[in-house]
Amino acid sequence: MSSRFTFNATDAHIIELSKYRQIAFPKNYRKPVQIGIDIGGSLAKVVWYSQNTNSYAATGGRLNFTKFETENIDKCIEFLKEIIKKDNETINLPHRVLKATGGGAHKFNKLLNEELNVIVETEDEMECLITGLNFLVHKIPYEVFTYSESEAEPMVFEEKVIDEEELYPYILVNIGSGVSIIKVTEDGKLERIGGSSLGGGTLWGLLSLLTSAQTFDEMLELSKKGKNENVDMLVGDIYGEDYSKIGLKSSTIASSCGKIFKKKPEERKEFKEEDISRSLLYMISNNLSQIAYLMAQLHQVKRIYFGGCFIRGHPVIMNSLSFGIRFWSKGTIKALFLRHEGYLGALGAFLKHHGNIQEQELLGFSENFTKAERINTTAINAVGLIDIVPKLTYFPLILSDEYHPDTFDLSDPELQKYWIDTFDKNLHKMVDMALSWLHTHFLTNTDNSKSFEDIYRKHLQVLRREPNAYGPLSVRSLLILREQCLHEMGFGDIFEHVKQEEKRTALETLPNLLKKIDALPENEKLSVLIDNVLAGNMFDWGANEVHNMLQKGELNFDSAKIKVKKSEKYFNLNEFRESLELNQYHKAVIFVDNSGADIVLGIIPFARYLLSHNIDVILAANSLPCVNDVTYNDLISIIEQVTSFDKPINDAYNIYGKLMVYETGSGSPCLDLRNVSCDLAEACENVDLVIIEGMGRAMHTNFHAKFICDSLKLAVFKNASVAKTLGGNMYDGICLFEKGEKIIGIAKSKRSNTFNEILEAGRFSFSC
Repeated sequence: MSSRFTFNATDAHIIELSKYRQIAFPKNYRKPVQIGIDIGGSLAKVVWYSQNTNSYAATGGRLNFTKFETENIDKCIEFLKEIIKKDNETINLPHRVLKATGGGAHKFNKLLNEELNVIVETEDEMECLITGLNFLVHKIPYEVFTYSESEAEPMVFEEKVIDEEELYPYILVNIGSGVSIIKVTEDGKLERIGGSSLGGGTLWGLLSLLTSAQTFDEMLELSKKGKNENVDMLVGDIYGEDYSKIGLKSSTIASSCGKIFKKKPEERKEFKEEDISRSLLYMISNNLSQIAYLMAQLHQVKRIYFGGCFIRGHPVIMNSLSFGIRFWSKGTIKALFLRHEGYLGALGAFLKHHGNIQEQELLGFSENFTKAERINTTAINAVGLIDIVPKLTYFPLILSDEYHPDTFDLSDPELQKYWIDTFDKNLHKMVDMALSWLHTHFLTNTDNSKSFEDIYRKHLQVLRREPNAYGPLSVRSLLILREQCLHEMGFGDIFEHVKQEEKRTALETLPNLLKKIDALPENEKLSVLIDNVLAGNMFDWGANEVHNMLQKGELNFDSAKIKVKKSEKYFNLNEFRESLELNQYHKAVIFVDNSGADIVLGIIPFARYLLSHNIDVILAANSLPCVNDVTYNDLISIIEQVTSFDKPINDAYNIYGKLMVYETGSGSPCLDLRNVSCDLAEACENVDLVIIEGMGRAMHTNFHAKFICDSLKLAVFKNASVAKTLGGNMYDGICLFEKGEKIIGIAKSKRSNTFNEILEAGRFSFSC
């Protein structure tokens, strides 16, 4: 028996909440909190859905993760009671269902039922593991990674989510108290092909006997400090050197704990706990990696995933598993790990509530690290919350097989330190803006600004120690994390007052500027317009040096035009001019950047010029606010004001539909073209000119992006490190024109149905 809950999309529409665009479902009812739990021999893992009460954070709810030691199941039950009690204050569900899996789902079934007053529905453990894994691999970017301490970059993430045709077949080696090896050949088709009784419980049990450590985390911490060669007998101990004939190095373990028996009983007390811990950890890991490889060979499988709470993000465990797979496969197969490794079963159980939630075309999933946790103190990776958001898709004109959004590789420790230091140093400016926003809105919860500062700085400290804890470190990820922290603490568009003032000033200036441009000889217009775009792009409150000038009132549009110089390396305007004069463009999209002078005095006159050449223009703006970037709502308001005094813009926007405004689906100063709104992707399928503007969009990201059609990148170097890395100078403006890669057969997009099509069809329901 299970409760059923249908999500009704009838009459769904977009609403505005403090400049946010969100989805409203007027026919929908309040969703009850749902819970999935996986109770293993060692740990109980919980995944639950929570309603979002913060209008600035996730729009469609959130998946949360936590864990408890199974021996302390009472603590887990008390935690679940609090979740249910809080939810019952707003919705009283008489027959609440809790989905449970793992051995403890049967062992503690009666206890859970009585203590929580719920109906406990047990789900098959293997099915839940695979359901959870498939969801994460298909839906969550940077979920999967490889690890090897022997490589320059130990932690390497899979860049994209995996399609079904790429995923199968695979095996999952799930290492809990014991070990199960599951072969999956297609969605829903799985088979347990092997396992071992030597797993996490074995290590935990032996170390409980042999060391003073009380918890598994303490045991892992001991192993991190240990030297297994003090306990293990190595090949070198037997041969005195490598056994090269059969490919064994002198450091290879010949016998786990093999040096202990040589010692007299009274001497065995001299062995250190940390050395014993390291030895036993290697013993379990090496054994499992060999079994996994043999199973993969037997079943002709190339993808081997390791999961389960034995791994716990511990670098020594992952390195030993990776070494074993690499050694036995002679480098042809890599061990694959998941950041949410310990929650596969609990997530799978949770998804049984919601049926095909992961197949719903309207839904997207975005990881949020504001409340991220590492499963233990030694873990190099963290588990984030999963926000349920509107569906995003690939931009149809990128060369998708080659596309990577980030320009800079922050695997270099010096670059990591520079950028983390930069964000840390500038944090007080964001706090000041947040306080100004509170005062503007007559809000008194100023403690939130301190909380924002503390939480973001705490994340920066984590990233100093483990740069890849939240996925591959990049300028983009640092900016996204900052915005997530702001929104989580209840802050909306903190630059709203700045943008309003700059917009007002720019709109007052625009009519005279347009008259001057219209009076220019035709052969001079484009050059002046590009100069204006670059001057407008200087008005960027997100750039530290410019922020200081703007705050002191030292920058205006005229002085910006003087300050910006043409880049010697990245300025080929004449090539763009020649292509434009051939009248080969019919439709352009411009990914816009800042509000105020940037959009009003730079982009709008440039778009107006393209319209005069009979080119349809799409202006693509952020869906959500970040720094002083113009948002979709802001841009609609600006265009409507411009139509009141400029006939060409009015005709193109209101009469002929040649000027269009779309939202990107983003809330970041950077631009990831793998994730844009479905409506924008569809509108751009016949675009033949892509224009990307701004340092975040065209320098931090997309500087090396290649497109099927022609492209133009416009931006100003406003960071000394970026300028130096790319071979430019501070305040150089780039006008980088590139011909398209018109290759037949390129997969244009991974587009799903558009938002409106989904709503019209009413195809959005899931069961609870």
